[in-house]
Amino acid sequence: MKNIKIFFLIIPFLFLSCTNSTNQKNVNVIHFDSGFSLYQDTIFVYIRGNMKHALKYRDKFYAIFEQRVYEYGGHGKRSLFIISNGKVENVVDLPKKMDAVYWDFFVKNDSIFLKQYMNDQNYYFDTQNYTWNEIDQIDDLIFEDEKFYVFSLDFGEWGGKTWFKDKKTGIEYVIEAKTPLISKIDLTYYLTNSFKVLKIENPLQLNKCDDDVRYGNIEKKEKWYSWYGEPIGFDVVYEDTTFNYFDYSYKSSIVSSFAWQNELFHIYETDTATYIAKIENNTVKTIQKIGEEKSFYNWYYSYRCRNLNGSNELLKFQTKDEHLFGLIDIIDNKIFVYYFVNKAELEPKSLGTAKSDSIFINRLNLILSDLGSLQLSKVDSFEQKWGTFDITPNHKIGVADYWNPNKYPIDTCKSFLIQEDSLISNSIIYFATKANDLVRTVTIDWKVTNYSRFDLDELTRETFVSKVDFVETFLKQKLGQPTNIEKEAKNRYPSTIWKTSSGLTAELVNTVNSKKNHNSIRLVIFKN
Repeated sequence: MKNIKIFFLIIPFLFLSCTNSTNQKNVNVIHFDSGFSLYQDTIFVYIRGNMKHALKYRDKFYAIFEQRVYEYGGHGKRSLFIISNGKVENVVDLPKKMDAVYWDFFVKNDSIFLKQYMNDQNYYFDTQNYTWNEIDQIDDLIFEDEKFYVFSLDFGEWGGKTWFKDKKTGIEYVIEAKTPLISKIDLTYYLTNSFKVLKIENPLQLNKCDDDVRYGNIEKKEKWYSWYGEPIGFDVVYEDTTFNYFDYSYKSSIVSSFAWQNELFHIYETDTATYIAKIENNTVKTIQKIGEEKSFYNWYYSYRCRNLNGSNELLKFQTKDEHLFGLIDIIDNKIFVYYFVNKAELEPKSLGTAKSDSIFINRLNLILSDLGSLQLSKVDSFEQKWGTFDITPNHKIGVADYWNPNKYPIDTCKSFLIQEDSLISNSIIYFATKANDLVRTVTIDWKVTNYSRFDLDELTRETFVSKVDFVETFLKQKLGQPTNIEKEAKNRYPSTIWKTSSGLTAELVNTVNSKKNHNSIRLVIFKN
């Protein structure tokens, strides 16, 4: 990796150490006159994906990464990485049913949960056996102390509500506040979001709920807009009236809040820097700069994690370098910054024509000599050695019966991408049967790399014509002359077919020389 920069203050190099905050021997530490201390640590990982969710549990990080989607649509593969003492301890795929966009990942009652929205899929993670176990519905509790249960719901365009339920009487009190971060100092509650901080000294002075706006009823009856009285029982400590949810260039905002020595502090970001700040007279007063050029993020509907993961929120941030991202953990006046340097390639690199053609020859030699007994696990090791880019989809992909004449069960696959240059790329899918790990059918597709280009570009067309000649020549060398050549018809592109005495079939479908003026090539290989 080249040109990796650390953006926190004036730290020009990386510090390698463990992640346990109780063992900080090699961590770079800066003690500020403001009373805060900054602890910086760096963790090197190799993960082909982007971090979406993260939490800290018993001195380990549990981070969910998602691979990018390059082909086939759907969601990229999602996996949970367990990181301990600066190393990846284990990797566990997320449940196959967890296919939605919005979900929450949090700790509650000393257990890790994953809640999916819209489809009501909920899971408990067994940290001993590293397994996901489906469970019943999880409630919307976001905070609890000795007097109150606090629930909150996000109703999208209808805003949101937060309920304080008195444990002694069962009576609920409501405020219009959408999934806030809750901090408590003595008996006072502070509700924070990006542009507002509310202060509640006595939740019993909020609006008392009628039945139709009680937490348990409002979502069931979908009366999200129900009137519940004038806004009472709270004070506005801070409100940024210029904040605009729809202005994505808007940068200055409150990232998080935390309490220390009976005072409320905030993590505050601008378009250039990150600060510890306080609110004075409805104004954000920065008191300590702790970083530069970071962008904090949290996914929509992910709000239990803000309140239930521990005493303070674990913050996720990105930098301008996609290989450098991190987490911030706040413990009292100590700010722990964990940089993750990702050494994995996050997108395919152009390999050039010579190397791409060499990989194709190696693939075909392997497939033609071994199809019928070729194992998917063997293929995976070869593709890694050749340096191709794994784009295996996270969902099942089938193959036409014509290319699977024996009707083998096709219930697993692996797919890899070769970006030859800016004009042409190819992807391969090995369709297999999971029970015996045998590859049944293989498809290789050559397509235009840059889809913003016109498909009829003359240079692109010449490239594809040349590739067709190369593939046909190699197949003739290996399999002899084709046994059948199909001309273009109304519902069929031109194709060239080879059949061998061993039952092997190779079909080359060529749209390049078609009258329909497309640039794509497909080679399918299977065995009777």
